Amino acid sequence: MAKKYQKIKEYLLENIENGTYVPDRPIPPERELAAMLGVNRMTIRRAVEELMYDGYFIRKKGSGTYLTKEKVRKDELIRTDNGRGEDSIRLLGCKYCREGSYGLRMLGLPEDGSRGYWRLRRVRYLQMIPYAYEDIYMQEDCFPQVDESFYTLGLHQIVQQKGNEPHPMRQQQVEALLCLKTTGDILNVKEGSPILQVKTWFHRAADDRLMLYSRSYHPGDSYSFRTRKVAIK
Repeated sequence: MAKKYQKIKEYLLENIENGTYVPDRPIPPERELAAMLGVNRMTIRRAVEELMYDGYFIRKKGSGTYLTKEKVRKDELIRTDNGRGEDSIRLLGCKYCREGSYGLRMLGLPEDGSRGYWRLRRVRYLQMIPYAYEDIYMQEDCFPQVDESFYTLGLHQIVQQKGNEPHPMRQQQVEALLCLKTTGDILNVKEGSPILQVKTWFHRAADDRLMLYSRSYHPGDSYSFRTRKVAIK
């Protein structure tokens, strides 16, 4: 005999398949579903959370639970070990490039294709909720080979561990933007909503050579920026 929460899952899946639930509108709140289906809220919550793990739903703080635009399963994510709970990464692509005017320009490379770079694209999740889309460009001279050991490393770790630069110089720029459709689909953010773009440059300390450039995008309600404490002279 199926358990109550499994029946609730079946009910929710039926509503997904028949088009009752759509990505741009929240599903009914737990209290409403519990009253309608004659079960307690914990049963509803377990069914919803399992469907979140299966990549069907996403919770948005202060807004509700939504059907995802792009289904991502928990077993498709690469778990990280950074002490932040269920932090994970989905790899969108990692390739060596000798073209692409944006990458060449941002890394200061000639546009004739005589020199190349590595491009790593990934989405970072916290408890199945995407909070960052990262587009990372790495100088070939500093990173001759990029493999799966790079995928879960932070930018500092990539530069320090893989680029053999223990004390890199970093520069960042934070800018508020309106979300484009492609980025919105990745982050499960509505097109035109406010997001933050963070550009980061890492330079080699000895000769100021640019090693890595990254642009990342964050939902407007999930990013916090804090500077280090320094003495004012």
